[in-house]
Amino acid sequence: MPPIVNGPMAQSLRRPLLSAVGLSSPLERRCFSHVAPRWDLNRPPAYARPAQPPERSMRIASREMMAIPSDIGILEATFVPPTGSNRPSLFHSPRPFLSLQWSRVKFHLRDALSILILKWTSPKEARWFNRLVKIHRSQIAPTAIALHREMYTAFAEGDVKTLRKICTDGVYDSFRARIGNRARGEKVVWELVKYNKRAQVVSHRAARLPIEGAAIRQAVVRISSRQKLTRYGPSGAPVKGTGKEKDVVEYVVVQKKYWKWKADDWQVWGTTEETKFEDIVQWQKNALEA
Repeated sequence: MPPIVNGPMAQSLRRPLLSAVGLSSPLERRCFSHVAPRWDLNRPPAYARPAQPPERSMRIASREMMAIPSDIGILEATFVPPTGSNRPSLFHSPRPFLSLQWSRVKFHLRDALSILILKWTSPKEARWFNRLVKIHRSQIAPTAIALHREMYTAFAEGDVKTLRKICTDGVYDSFRARIGNRARGEKVVWELVKYNKRAQVVSHRAARLPIEGAAIRQAVVRISSRQKLTRYGPSGAPVKGTGKEKDVVEYVVVQKKYWKWKADDWQVWGTTEETKFEDIVQWQKNALEA
């Protein structure tokens, strides 16, 4: 059975970061829900406002951080290496192939630099080489796998409390709506039959937010698995057409936010897709127009 992209319950999510926080972004992508900017960008600039006492400034900053939605979008130009038919052939399309390979190197270096900046701009600890922000890249894939299983299990069981804890706003709202639309007495069972391949981190990057000590870190993890989703009607009989095993390839986006340089737990932002050559062309065009 050929693999399919996106799971039986996930949908493709891709929305640039800057547009979600009220800054200009020329490239919009589809998402579960459009989160309106919650920062008041119509306020006068800081230099036009009277100076605030330190404790008042901290309270204002705290309110601003709390106003940032958990789903502020996927970072602009997140590169997910294409595979299969999405990857140009060296023999049939040499120019797109070489451009894609160069982009892979360029984006990898950019992402690595963003992580280094996040780490080394955070405050020092006891020793100069110890920083408040810890990266622990090796923990990303196992964390994404655990969240992936917990998310789908909670969705099947209608456990909105768990979904609220481990999901960002957009994917949580989608799952909650789909749970609410179930027929009375309907039961859903999700099973992970096996993992077809080892989970792989294909993107890992960070961005500072316009508040001191605030940042966001995102990783895209490729999870290849065999899953089964079965729906049972009020009578207890399985719904026709459900319960079939499917090979699924998902690019799960996990993220964590930083406030005062302290990290929140990882959450699931949703899923995204492989980058196509057309995406890179559009990114380059946007960069020239910026």
